Amino acid sequence: MSGEFIGMEIATTVVIASIVLAGILIGIGRAFTYKRVEHFGIEELLQSVVNAAIIGAFAAIIELINSISSSIVEEACGTGTVIEQLVCTMQGTSTALFSLFQETVKLVGTIGYYQSLNLDFSFFSIQPFANLSSMSALFSLQVVSLQFLIVFVELNVQILSFIGQNALLLLFPLGLVFRTFFATRRLGGFLIALSIGAYLLYPSFIMIFPDPQTDVLNATANISEFNNKSFYSAIPIVDLNDNQALAEKLDVMSGRCFDSNSSYCENATLGMDRADVDFAGDLTVISQISGIVISKVLLYLVFAPLLSLLITVIFVKEITRILGGEIKLGTIREI
Repeated sequence: MSGEFIGMEIATTVVIASIVLAGILIGIGRAFTYKRVEHFGIEELLQSVVNAAIIGAFAAIIELINSISSSIVEEACGTGTVIEQLVCTMQGTSTALFSLFQETVKLVGTIGYYQSLNLDFSFFSIQPFANLSSMSALFSLQVVSLQFLIVFVELNVQILSFIGQNALLLLFPLGLVFRTFFATRRLGGFLIALSIGAYLLYPSFIMIFPDPQTDVLNATANISEFNNKSFYSAIPIVDLNDNQALAEKLDVMSGRCFDSNSSYCENATLGMDRADVDFAGDLTVISQISGIVISKVLLYLVFAPLLSLLITVIFVKEITRILGGEIKLGTIREI
């Protein structure tokens, strides 16, 4: 494991140097019968042994968690560290969310077109789809929510990338350096605990939550199918002057043509049934599917990181208390 991370090599060098320094202090203390120097050297030697144990345990834990996480997301992202796999998953979620965002924007445009469609008959005018204003507001809110989620998933990717680049290369070896000196031992323990918690616990607890990519892709496919239906597309400007063309389209969208025996209705609905063209019904189904998908993505991108962060903070606090403490000869004698 030490060959994979420069931080491990630095940490190993620090431990070796601290052991050598502790040996020199023990030798000086015994040579000149300075018991305090000798005891200080022994205590520092014990701390160096603890540092070496931390390196070995950390490497073993990383190997174990990486092997487990590789089996969890192997089909989607291949092998790699837990951080790399989670970043890969997050990037896939970001791509899927952007596709859903694009299709939802198209849907809002279509709904807005029909909602504002006004038929003027000189003495009076009507808006056949005026009641779509609620649907327009609903999907507009979902567009804003999707934009927020896209920003949030990219923020998660940046945070994870920062952790992956600095937890082992900077925080962990720096923590061992500070832990070597008695004056900064607590700070060193905090940095070691922070590197372990950020690199292992934080991404691992996020990965136990279900990846919403499949649900996002399914929702995108449903909205895309709606947007690509010819009877739901906006009426070309050249046809707006043809009252018959406009009437036929509205009759089909409202379902009236399926109960009519007129020739134009029979031609317009040839090979179709009522389930194929249900403008209001399709919008209702899409709104339900989109709402469920957004809730799943919120769980994965907001709730999961917050819960993982809380667990990591508790872990760092407890491990700092353990690693930042002093190991005295008196304590060993008592044990």
